[in-house]
Amino acid sequence: MDHVRGSSLAWPDSLETLRPFIVTWWSGRTIEDMPADIAAVFSASGIQHSHINLALVALDSKGEVLRSTVPWVNPPSFGFDAEAQGRNFNAQLDELLSGLKLPVANNPAKPKLTLPDVAGKTQPSGVRILLTFAENRLNHYRTPIVEAVALTDALRKSLRYPAVGGTLTAAQLKPWLEQIYPAAIMDGQGGFQKIAGKLEFKAAGSDSTYHYAVAEGDVQFVLDNANGSSYHGTLSIALKYRRSDKGLFSVRGVFEADVPKGPEWIHMTAALESLPK
Repeated sequence: MDHVRGSSLAWPDSLETLRPFIVTWWSGRTIEDMPADIAAVFSASGIQHSHINLALVALDSKGEVLRSTVPWVNPPSFGFDAEAQGRNFNAQLDELLSGLKLPVANNPAKPKLTLPDVAGKTQPSGVRILLTFAENRLNHYRTPIVEAVALTDALRKSLRYPAVGGTLTAAQLKPWLEQIYPAAIMDGQGGFQKIAGKLEFKAAGSDSTYHYAVAEGDVQFVLDNANGSSYHGTLSIALKYRRSDKGLFSVRGVFEADVPKGPEWIHMTAALESLPK
């Protein structure tokens, strides 16, 4: 996944300063993942850092790079005080823009929230995963994350109605599970050394229109970061099938775990819902 994955530092003044400039933004795991147009700007910026938390590039009206910087971001040095780091970021931003003629945003665009989706002829076409983290002292991971994962033929086969009961493995659910990890993996690639576990999968009644099934079990994760951070929790899934042909109709699920970050454990919740709703 990578949509917005980071902390919830509140920098309203910085955003207002940047608003006339913001044409596009991108967030991802590696430089190699950049779309071609973003990669072209990044290449022209001359930024050489091998590890980037945040980069800013100012362009002129023709798209030529005027200035670029990788702001210094170090929460521990500010005692994890979001306001103090925000003021420091503002100072760095002022330095970047010093001497440039700033445009006036008379009619700023109104942001529109669009959740990721999956198109497909067979419904459900996929599953949307919503990832949130509880409030914590270090203020990590507070930006919600939403991903959409296509429902592959292999997943459909694994999720067929369990008339006699059975087991689902973490390997079978990997396309979903590999999206359930904390934001801002600083010293890894946002992947895993291991995802393991088994879920009991059984029928759970029916009505005049649908058959129902549930799957539940413990799943263990080991990240690919330097410390091999690990966490585990219970994944619970409710599935609905058309009574006419026992075809999968919808999926709903939830996973909860406490994830280590520095000196504390942060509660993570992942909600799964099939597309369309």
